[in-house]
Order: sequence, then structure tokens, then C-alpha cells
Amino acid sequence: QRRVHGRQHFLFSSSEEYLCASVCRPPSSVDITRMNLQHTLRQFAHTISDKDKLAEIVRRRKEGIKYWLGFAAIIAFAFYFFSDGDFSFLLTLAGAIQCFGFIIIFFKVRSQKSCSGVSLKTLQLYGIVFVSRLFSILRYEGYLPYDRSGDWFYQLVEILSLCFTCASIYLVRKPYRATYNKELDTFSDIVLIAPAFVLACVLHPSLNAFAPADIAWTFALYLESVTILPQLFMFQKKGGEIEAFTTHFVAAQGLSRFLNFVFWMFSYHELNDKSSLGSAYVGNFVILAQVIQLVLMADFYYHYIRSLRRGIPMTLPAQMV
Repeated sequence: QRRVHGRQHFLFSSSEEYLCASVCRPPSSVDITRMNLQHTLRQFAHTISDKDKLAEIVRRRKEGIKYWLGFAAIIAFAFYFFSDGDFSFLLTLAGAIQCFGFIIIFFKVRSQKSCSGVSLKTLQLYGIVFVSRLFSILRYEGYLPYDRSGDWFYQLVEILSLCFTCASIYLVRKPYRATYNKELDTFSDIVLIAPAFVLACVLHPSLNAFAPADIAWTFALYLESVTILPQLFMFQKKGGEIEAFTTHFVAAQGLSRFLNFVFWMFSYHELNDKSSLGSAYVGNFVILAQVIQLVLMADFYYHYIRSLRRGIPMTLPAQMV
């Protein structure tokens, strides 16, 4: 059995072909969000070039910056010792960033003795995701990174993510359940689970050459693309200022999805199996699953980067999603 290499194949053979694929149309809500995000990114780049403003942001965000710098040091260590510089290390990096997000949310709840603003349904959905993916990658190698990180480090990261997710679920359901905003966490999770499972049964790759393991990996990927919805829906209903730890958690999930998107955008062809109608275009659906979450989180990132640029707590309007 082989692992995914991540060889770089571009979707368009030239920039002219890409431009020809674009169609003139009135700006949609997604286009407007993208333009707002681009504008915010330019403003953010201008802000960090100003030494005085940058110093003020560092002072206000000292705690969060300390966490992210510590995490960056761990990633640099992992890359040096557990990677061969292969493109597939992006999968490990994405998993590590995701795990970092769950570590943040766990220590947030423990230190503040409160789970206010945390979506239990999102945590439970992620628990299902990790169990399904681990079922696929612990016994089979079809979806593991090709470099040394796929020998054991990638699996360890996924196990740690599951452990911190389960620990956070326990904290929300038991010791600190009095602080849980159940009235805000009302998004129906079965609406997300059932379609993802049915789609995975119909459209899945076969790199493991064992249908249950292939379906489990695909189900985890499809479900993961929408697991953040209950948390975003909770933000929408709550509105106003959002706690820094919770925003860092969601931002980590989004960055993880972006890295997965970059990897599969150049590697989706490895998932396609022309000999099977159900698997002939599964790589395209994998790309679509990544795009769905990035689109869902576009507004969140607009406000997240905006708050970082201004050095103030993140504030959301009442209708974000």
C-alpha cells in the first residue's frame, strides 16, 4: 500500500486558461466577502510595517502571541526531526495546527472554569471526525503523509487531538455544565452527520484497498468541512465580543483547513480511480469539501484579522453566518 505523495499538479495549465475560465458576473456575497478580506489583509500588512502600531498590538495580544510562538517552535522542531521536506508534510502541519486549537480550548475552559461561548456540538462532531480518521490511518497507510512524519508523528497528533477533544467535552458536560450556553448551541448536528456519511459511502477513494477504512477516512473529511458550523452559528446568536481563546481555536481550525486545501489542490488526482464510477471524481469532491469550510469561515477571518490589526477583542455583528 502506498501513501499520498502530494506531487504538484496544477488545475490550470496556464494563467490564460484560468482567466478564460472566469466569467463576468455581478459580485456575489462571496465576492464581497473576499474583497473585504483582501482589503483587511492589506491594512494588516500596513499596520505591522508601522513599528509603533505593531508594538501596541504585541502589548495587547501578548498572551495569544506567546501561545502561537511556542507552537511555532514545536512545529519547527517537528519539521526538522520528523520531515524529509516532502510536500506531504503539509498534512502533518495541518493536523498539528488543528491539535493546537484543541489544546487552546481545553486550557481555556480549565483556567477560566467556564465553557461560555464554546459549542459542545462542534466538539462532539470533531470527536466523531477523529475516531473515523484514526480507524483508517492506524492500521492502513493509504492516507498517511509520505515523509517520516507519517511513520508515527501524524498519528500521534491525531490521537492527541482526540484526547483533548474528549477532555473538553467532559469539562463542558460535567464540571462546568452550569456555564454552558445550551440555549445558543442549537444547530442540529444530525443534519451534518447523515449527509456526510451517505456521501462518503457513495463517493470515496480506495487507497487503503479496504472499503470500511476508505469510507471512514472520507466520512471524516466530508464531516470535518462543516463541523465548525455549530460554533459559527453560536457566534451569530450571541453576537458582540468574542473571547480571545475561542477565536484562536476557530482560527486554528481554519488555518488547518487551508493547508489541507493547498495539499489536496495539487494532489487530488491521487484519489481518483477511473476504474470505478463512484471514485472517478472523488478527488474533486475532496477539493469541494475543503472549499466549503473556507467559504464558511471567510467572514470570521475578516473580523479576526481586523481585530488583530486594531489590537482589540474580536467583535461580531449579529448576522455573521
